[in-house]
Amino acid sequence: MRKTLLKPLGMAFIGLISFSSASFAQISVGPELGFTASGLYDQDADTYAGANIHGGVTAHFQLNHFLAVRPSVLFRTGKMSYDDMDEIKLSRISIPVPIMYSHVFDNSSTLFAGLGPNFMYNMSGKYSSDGWSEDIEFGSGDEQLKRMDIGVQVKAGYQFANGIALSSFINIGTTNLYNTSEQKLRSLDAIGFSVGWMFGSHSSE
Repeated sequence: MRKTLLKPLGMAFIGLISFSSASFAQISVGPELGFTASGLYDQDADTYAGANIHGGVTAHFQLNHFLAVRPSVLFRTGKMSYDDMDEIKLSRISIPVPIMYSHVFDNSSTLFAGLGPNFMYNMSGKYSSDGWSEDIEFGSGDEQLKRMDIGVQVKAGYQFANGIALSSFINIGTTNLYNTSEQKLRSLDAIGFSVGWMFGSHSSE
């Protein structure tokens, strides 16, 4: 199941970069690393919270002097705990696609801010409580969690002329991860930080 979904997602991202390289004037691509204050909260506002780390690749497609798209493919992992006893660990793939107001300065540095959809795929998970643990099951059953988590990302940052990029973001999950309407579980990244190093081209200028 994971390979079935991840392969077309990866091919779509590569295709997007290839298409954009032929269509847009300014393109930059590079690695991105960072961390988030992540959480899961239920219908009673009970919250699992903790720090997640992420790493992957980000592309920046500058459509004109003020508009850009800045998608990423990131691997995320980390633990979130509740009451210092119950703990959830998730490993996920996150694909945010924010549409940016992006101002390019005369020195080629860039200030960007915007929002867009965030597609998150739960690869694996583990639940532990008071000394015992079990793997989280994903699927469509009442005792399982959904693998796909669709949300919204709000992101802003600054990319220096040398390609170093600093950014901050919020991810708001809109999917109920439970398969039953009687219970609710949603994801939330209260705040996240990333540092990247972008390699660009200006072939059409």
